[in-house]
Amino acid sequence: MTSEPTSDVLIIGAGIAGLAAAGALREAGAQVRVLEKSRGLGGRAATRRLHGVRVDHGAQFFTVRDARFRRRVDAWLASGDVDVWTHGVPTWTREHGWRAPDPGGHPRYVCPEGMSTLARLLGAGVEVERSARVTSVRGRDGAWTATLDDATSRSARSLVLTAPLPQSLHLLHDRSLSAAERSELDAVRYAPSFAVMAGYERVQAPDAVGVRLEDHPDLGWIAVDSSKRARGTRAGDTSMTSYPTVLVLHGTPAFARRRFDDAHGRVASDLLDAAAAVFPWASTPDWHDVHRWRYAMVETPLHERARDLGDGLVLAGDAFGAARVEGAYLSGLAAADAVLAQVGFRDADR
Repeated sequence: MTSEPTSDVLIIGAGIAGLAAAGALREAGAQVRVLEKSRGLGGRAATRRLHGVRVDHGAQFFTVRDARFRRRVDAWLASGDVDVWTHGVPTWTREHGWRAPDPGGHPRYVCPEGMSTLARLLGAGVEVERSARVTSVRGRDGAWTATLDDATSRSARSLVLTAPLPQSLHLLHDRSLSAAERSELDAVRYAPSFAVMAGYERVQAPDAVGVRLEDHPDLGWIAVDSSKRARGTRAGDTSMTSYPTVLVLHGTPAFARRRFDDAHGRVASDLLDAAAAVFPWASTPDWHDVHRWRYAMVETPLHERARDLGDGLVLAGDAFGAARVEGAYLSGLAAADAVLAQVGFRDADR
């Protein structure tokens, strides 16, 4: 087994929490390395390209309530990387049909180039090693070592785990936690979900940017993803008439639990048929794709923003504090504060 040079901090997971922590630690002067098992960054702030268009198949938007996150988002608004999408989303029920949104609701923010833009912004200047799947972590003699699936290792003085909590706890299987602490962490529950991305080449986009289905057992949310994009961003084509209407359908947690191992074709067919109750043309897209999220949403988050386990080890991510993009960002900042306190650094000025 080989080991690369020691860093100050090793972060596992390049989602929003991991990248926020890495940025804050770099600002404080720490040498940071992030390990990400996937090729892409951002976790569930995810975008893929299908048929020449960008589609958000994870988080559809984010909101802002905390002043620290507000400062970040204001800068992104000024640079054009983020835009206000809507102040409210209508709802639909089988009994009553459409109900208009509250026009005075919180702004919902999106990235015109896709939600993965957030990872690019937060990860600027951060050393991220992609396709680096960690199989175990071990703390000894004031340092932490992460072993990868290629039998190489990376080491650092401190370790921050930001993956979904069941995955982080699996890596810590040989670390002794108290029975009470293990039970508390094991009790965190995540809801799964399916996302169906569907393109309609000859359908005029609806007026609504999205709709919540309040009483449907299978389909919980439809985003008109194309409403986020500047017309003419289809690769190699600047014609306004060529850009398709794109929907992203999110199944309910109950549907995903029932159908988690089903063939994606059957899942897509059933959710597209369900969407036809709202948009009659939705069941016959010109193209579609499916993504399955095992850890789509935290149902029972912990109250603190991060968990300092001592000996240079910190747990963070959207299981801590509040879920969604803002919650993950604030958890990353809390993790950075915990690491900086452990090693005697002054908290970064944020």
